[in-house]
Amino acid sequence: MQDKEFAEIMKDNVEMSEQEAKIAEQRKKTFNGLSATEWAALSSSVWNDVSSARAKKHLDHGATYPEKLCDRLIAMYSKVGDTVLDPFLGTGTTVVSAIKNKRNGIGIELTDRFFSVATESIHNTVCSTQISLFDTGNVFGDYQLLQGDCSEKLKEIPDSTVQLTITSPPYADLIHKVVEDRSKTHKNSRFVSENNATTNLYSDDERDLGNMPMAQYVSRVETIMKELFRVTKSGGYNAWVVKDFRDTKNGIPYVDLHSKIAAAGETAGFQYHDLIIWDQNAHRKLVLLGYPSTFYVNQNHSYIVIMRKPK
Repeated sequence: MQDKEFAEIMKDNVEMSEQEAKIAEQRKKTFNGLSATEWAALSSSVWNDVSSARAKKHLDHGATYPEKLCDRLIAMYSKVGDTVLDPFLGTGTTVVSAIKNKRNGIGIELTDRFFSVATESIHNTVCSTQISLFDTGNVFGDYQLLQGDCSEKLKEIPDSTVQLTITSPPYADLIHKVVEDRSKTHKNSRFVSENNATTNLYSDDERDLGNMPMAQYVSRVETIMKELFRVTKSGGYNAWVVKDFRDTKNGIPYVDLHSKIAAAGETAGFQYHDLIIWDQNAHRKLVLLGYPSTFYVNQNHSYIVIMRKPK
């Protein structure tokens, strides 16, 4: 090898080492362990690359979000070893993502059937990665699952221990209206057939937010937010994945649910920190709504309401 070629290789190695050292220093400075480049890459306010085909367990539930969405939120708002909470665990996606991303997970689920689904899903995740949860040196996260009403079960979590909450709540008693509508008016519509739209009642439990009229629902969400504020660390985050909806049969063309959720968080003490749009157009067909007398747009997106506990 010629001296010039050797010098070029050594120069490249030095520059690479300096860059690696710079990135390592950046990771030490950030609360989430991200480099400056990673921080910028995750800062988009519109997400159109996190959707995925739903597994059978997701279809049984009818209202879930993909693991990739959780992965991104966890990377943005927490670091390795932090605790991630989901008070409406559903099929277990949040805790599965937390474990895989070396965070500790806490999940709360009211209904027996989904608690069982979540428990099995999380257990399979643990087994597939051959983790021993009793090995304090393992590089994956630990987890805790609680069954019951999150309004009560949150009281079992100590103050200021959760870095990030990721959840998607029921949408008040909307689900009852949707089930009736899809079984009658839109039974054979393209929305149901082409979008693979499934909606099921979660339970008949009076504590289920999906069985509450809007006023009672908002009041209960405020109660839950107060408990979440208590358990969240100073500077910690609280992310709720929600979709606005319509209640045209009762003369309400637009229900601004994401704003109601944010307002409930502010009542509890959280700051309304950010709003992310989850664009789902790639996975949902456009259908005629209100034709031919009233024009409505297709709501092929959800909101991720980001709240933060002030330092």
